[in-house]
Amino acid sequence: MLAALITSMHLSLWAQEEYSLAPGKKIIITDATFKKGSAVIEESQRPAFARLAEYLKQRDHLNIEIGGHADNTGTEEQNVKLSLERAEAVREYLIHSGIAASRIRTRGYGSTYPIADNATEEGRTRNRRVEIIGLTAFSGKLLAGVDGTALAPDARITMLKPVVRVMPAWENTWHEATINQPLYEAFKISTDEGARADITFRNNSVLHIRDNTLVMIYGFSPQQRGLVSDDIATVHGQGTNVELTKGVLTFKLRDMRQSDTFSVKTRVSQIGFNTHSSDAAAKIYVDNRQRSIISVLEGQAYVKVTNNDPRIGQVLRVSEDFGIIVGDSLYAQENAYRLPPMPVLHEPIDRVELTEGSQSIRFAWESNGYPARLEVATNADFSEIVYNQVRRSPQAHVILPAGKYFVRLTSIDSIGFESKSLIRALVVEYPQSARITSHRFRYLELGLFIIGTAAVWAGILISKIVLVRIGVGMILAAILMLAFAS
Repeated sequence: MLAALITSMHLSLWAQEEYSLAPGKKIIITDATFKKGSAVIEESQRPAFARLAEYLKQRDHLNIEIGGHADNTGTEEQNVKLSLERAEAVREYLIHSGIAASRIRTRGYGSTYPIADNATEEGRTRNRRVEIIGLTAFSGKLLAGVDGTALAPDARITMLKPVVRVMPAWENTWHEATINQPLYEAFKISTDEGARADITFRNNSVLHIRDNTLVMIYGFSPQQRGLVSDDIATVHGQGTNVELTKGVLTFKLRDMRQSDTFSVKTRVSQIGFNTHSSDAAAKIYVDNRQRSIISVLEGQAYVKVTNNDPRIGQVLRVSEDFGIIVGDSLYAQENAYRLPPMPVLHEPIDRVELTEGSQSIRFAWESNGYPARLEVATNADFSEIVYNQVRRSPQAHVILPAGKYFVRLTSIDSIGFESKSLIRALVVEYPQSARITSHRFRYLELGLFIIGTAAVWAGILISKIVLVRIGVGMILAAILMLAFAS
């Protein structure tokens, strides 16, 4: 079974269009590629390796492992030596073809991982091979196991509103994302105007990506140290989990322990989050001037200034309910700004009845004089928004038909910092009397339709055209009543 599985994954070096080093995929170079019993590549195989080099040049974030394998003939020391020499021969060819040495790792596995029975010559021939497997871009984990299983993803796309595009490290073109899409290191995600996406990591921490945003996933490990002690508060670049190039990223980190960290990289900052409670939440906005506008909603953040700011090299601590701007000398005098307070929604509370002939609902709130963004959606994750507007006056009239909705209200100050959001469920319904009237209309329509149908059939059976006409009239009346009621 294992041999059949590996055979099905075998990718010919002569067919460039079949190259794939996605999770669970590998390229197998057969024993015939080398001169018998040596690590010298046959001249006839060199064009195929040249095409492989071009494949890798087009994928800057795709690193590889070249693993040599042998049959069980001879001593294991000899097998390991030859398998490593063959892997090194492929590596040297790729380096001479322009692939950076830092992108390639070699291993000599000897006869440790056979894919066929060493008791037969055919099996031993298959076991003498070199395998090329993709590596995760930053941590160097194998994307495919020995048995061909794919590496578990760092995260998945758990909500999206198109158009959302993705480009993994093993591809060189963008394609449209799908729900439940597995995400790995160096996975780029881009959202169009009006699009949304949620990324959920293995520990259920969630990133919310708004429209016109570009991010790269670096991976997630809740024990990865992006910061040291509170006293030193040094941010290490290797602690990066997400890189935000443009747009807005909000997130909710869950099950965080005191030693856990999460780090977001931008052009001008490295932002590390840790918490003494179980959760952390923040919003990061990279505007068209490449400034990083950071709002800490839960927990605390350490912001290392890395570029385009007089505080370059400093690490600034930002507490909960405060924000900071990095990348603009105008705001370098203040290390933190208090976020605006969360607004209070006065009406509607949780249920509203529509007045006869109107579907307009009045929203009224208090936001301490700050403008507020009012969002109304038909689902709890706000991917299906039916109303979204920033209001300077603390009220709005929104036309909503009967149904269940979710309301989100957020204060915004003049700098661009946002408060914590108030979220509430709302049920919009017709008055009880209207619902009773509506039900009575439905019974009348149903009765007319049944009687009319019976009259038509009776008229046909007894050849009474008048009865048929009456029946048709009753059916049409029922249809018209239904149309007007809708």
